[in-house]
Amino acid sequence: MVRISKQGKRRNVSPRRPQPPAKKTGAKKDQTPGGFKLHANALEGASAQMSFIPKIK
Repeated sequence: MVRISKQGKRRNVSPRRPQPPAKKTGAKKDQTPGGFKLHANALEGASAQMSFIPKIK
């Protein structure tokens, strides 16, 4: 068994492939006032005061 040199180890390791920058998403791109998109409450009446279930389109 032969020792592999440091340089040989580095050559055998595949480098990470560079990726193009991803498209920005989220609160900073959307410029929403609360940091998230507001949703209406799916519940109505007295139960709406106690709990919140977002109504997503």
